[in-house]
Amino acid sequence: MVYLQRIILTTIILKRLKVHLTTFNAKYIHTSLALRWLYVVNKGRFDLSFSEYTVKESVSVIADNIISEGYDVVGISVSIWNVAQNRELASTLKKQNPNIIIIAGGPEVSYESKFFVDNWEIDYVVSGEGEFVFGQLLDALQNGKKVDLESVSSKSCIRNSPAKADINELIKYPSPYQLESDNSERRNRIAYFETSRGCPYSCQYCLSSLEKGVRYFPHEYITDNLKYLIDSDVKQVKFLDRTFNLNKKHTSGVFDFLIENHRPNLSCQFEIYADLLNDETIEYLNSNVPRDYFRFEIGIQSTHEPTNIAVQRRQDFPVLSANIEKIMKGDVIDLHLDLIAGLPFETFERFRKSFNDVFRLRAKEVQLGFLKLLRGTNLRRDANKYGYLYDGEAPYEIISSNDISANELDRIRDAEDALEKFWNSGRFVNTMNFLFDEVYFARYFEFFDEMGQYYKGNNLPRMGYQLEDLFRFLNQFLESKGIDASATLRDDYYSNYKIRPTGYWTKDICKTERKKLLYAIAQDNDFLRKHNLTRKIIEKQTAINPLKSEGYLLTIFLENKKVSLVYN
Repeated sequence: MVYLQRIILTTIILKRLKVHLTTFNAKYIHTSLALRWLYVVNKGRFDLSFSEYTVKESVSVIADNIISEGYDVVGISVSIWNVAQNRELASTLKKQNPNIIIIAGGPEVSYESKFFVDNWEIDYVVSGEGEFVFGQLLDALQNGKKVDLESVSSKSCIRNSPAKADINELIKYPSPYQLESDNSERRNRIAYFETSRGCPYSCQYCLSSLEKGVRYFPHEYITDNLKYLIDSDVKQVKFLDRTFNLNKKHTSGVFDFLIENHRPNLSCQFEIYADLLNDETIEYLNSNVPRDYFRFEIGIQSTHEPTNIAVQRRQDFPVLSANIEKIMKGDVIDLHLDLIAGLPFETFERFRKSFNDVFRLRAKEVQLGFLKLLRGTNLRRDANKYGYLYDGEAPYEIISSNDISANELDRIRDAEDALEKFWNSGRFVNTMNFLFDEVYFARYFEFFDEMGQYYKGNNLPRMGYQLEDLFRFLNQFLESKGIDASATLRDDYYSNYKIRPTGYWTKDICKTERKKLLYAIAQDNDFLRKHNLTRKIIEKQTAINPLKSEGYLLTIFLENKKVSLVYN
């Protein structure tokens, strides 16, 4: 009898755990490289699967699906954008099955594991790079061993040493970039790729500052996997390296490979430290990178030196801006420049200057973010020093500080909304260039600030609007300032369409009169012959607007181009 009990006990202990990994991405097009690494490293030893959802999906439905599959262990990857969803998921799973083991990992939980163990319905927290630690934890659970691991916390033991995975061991496993399960949707989603881990800098607001040292994947491993992605139908590869161009030899090797293996309809995005670029590299990129292939994200954050010193961000803005200007002259690489509002010692007026310093470069996108006091960062630890009040719930955005008030931050948020609509959208290129060359030269923030306050004062919709509404609102704002930009607005409006739009942003001609005018022009055989047009093209593919002088402007939407003609 005792022997039989031992056999049963051993069978229970050696039962292969059924484990599921999951997370919530911000959007469907995003993918989790972390889940894929955990999967490929551990799938051979456990009954392991993974799934991804978006933050907008029903947590209760997802929990029901997980419970119905009878998993023993569920691992959740927690980031700043999915904290609420993961907390609800853990709680719901535990309510439905108190015996299910829940393991939390990811950047959000890695540096304050005690908080999550104490406040969430979870059993363990894995801190740091969990590929191997996660497997060790599962092995202990599967074999009934005591969990005593350096980077694993539980209610009985808190460990604060984030794990670092050995890259030379990682590369021995199947590639997370070549999963067969990704093939069907690869073209519809972003492929995240890392050529290194770690960050050399110590920016006090960033979790990457807590990862000391930079470790590189072997060049052959990088190129083999990039070749696989390039040969697939993926449209965008986003490199996760915190400072992609830190090591010149490494950077050049990847750039060379991508340029040599370029294919149409593929773009690659990198986080670049522009101070580190030199003229030789810039000249090489400008001369060899195909247009629309590379996109550089450059974090400037502030041009105020006391601010940069306070957050330990090393930056030489004159060098940085000169390098950006050189890249922009090449006109082949898209630039995305980042600013952060709310950093230490940056008042509203000083932030205005940082914005104007950066916007002067006229990058394709200027990203205006707001300081978030992330768990584990030194700036969060020093919040009282700078008088920071911040939201206690993720994403922990600041409310006010010694240097900037809540009202001033709200005003910057209004300006940020205008920046997204009228600059970063790329829909108003001609009008924006006219305004910033002729009317708001060197006063770029002032335009977005005034536009933001106009929106607020007139209670204009921030969401649920049509494209023509944006043009109408902007025109009304400019008219209130005595600025006539109707011609450039018209050109911008039509540039947003491949076929003739059904509406227009002003009522310069009513629909009935427009139809009559186009019909009359379509009968003018001399005009048609002169411009090689047909009646159908005029009536079906042509937009008409009255000119301030005599006549009309015809905008003709042909198959691959637009043609503008004046008709008197």
